[in-house]
Amino acid sequence: MIRIEEREEQLELNMAPMIDMVFLLIIFFLTTTTFTDREKEQDVLLPTTRGSGSLSRSPENKLIINVLQDGSLSVLGATVAPEELERIVRDRRERSRQTLKVMVRADRRTPYGNVAKALATVEQAGVQRPYVMTRTVEMEP
Repeated sequence: MIRIEEREEQLELNMAPMIDMVFLLIIFFLTTTTFTDREKEQDVLLPTTRGSGSLSRSPENKLIINVLQDGSLSVLGATVAPEELERIVRDRRERSRQTLKVMVRADRRTPYGNVAKALATVEQAGVQRPYVMTRTVEMEP
């Protein structure tokens, strides 16, 4: 009689390729993420509101303008004159595939006239509805 020897193989799940893929995905997302912290200057104190609205996270159709306490304008970390701001907004609006969303972050210590000048400059550059950013706070009941 012929005897057939049966061996029981233990199946193993090789985790090395899966771990490699996880690391590759993490590296991919870290390198493709754009950080817009340079547009949000730390010395600007925003006024507060009760509600909040969400704007698009797409950086190519968004421009943040900071109005500092002394009334100077800052875009992408650089101080600009109102004429230069108008040129920057026009260029970004023409390059943007979608509607350009301009957000004005004004220090709450600056006179409102400085904010109004920035908004007027943005509107002269052809942006229909610029946004004024505020900081949302929870109100006590």
